[in-house]
Amino acid sequence: MSRILLSPVAVWMAFERLPAALWMSQFAFAALSDWLDGKLARRWGTATPGLRQADSIADMVYAIAIAISLWFSHPDIIYAHRWGIGLVMALELLRYPLDWWRFGRGASYHALSAKLFGVSLVVAVSAIMMFDHAGPWLWMSLFIGAVSELEGIAISLVLPFWTHDVKNIKRAFEIRTQIRAQRP
Repeated sequence: MSRILLSPVAVWMAFERLPAALWMSQFAFAALSDWLDGKLARRWGTATPGLRQADSIADMVYAIAIAISLWFSHPDIIYAHRWGIGLVMALELLRYPLDWWRFGRGASYHALSAKLFGVSLVVAVSAIMMFDHAGPWLWMSLFIGAVSELEGIAISLVLPFWTHDVKNIKRAFEIRTQIRAQRP
């Protein structure tokens, strides 16, 4: 819930050109709360499929807010990386209808590649906001994001039914194999 609530705050702070340190404080809080709420939900046994799907939606809403924030605060950097950003966004937009067509709802895989993408985004966004420079970080993050999105699409094509927390494509194949082995 914190990422959903922080989304308009992040955009407003960037639009108003508030100090980068202030913007980074909400960004750090969002990143830490994302990590902590997942860890606590697993520890307490409350990581239900619905909660995992809500987490994926919150991640997407906050990621869009961050992209808008960066457009307001650093439009030249965003413009310079428009093709990579567009590719990741296009792959994400392809995944949603695919998941709805296959399963009747959005995916919630929380794959390792998606986690790596998230970490790489933290590094790239921090570099942009704190140093006004993307360096190689944003391109690397966009490459990881494209790979992550392609893996998500592959997982959706491999799985026979909706499943949450599929760590990688190999696990998706294992699930499909187990289902086929159970059929008479």
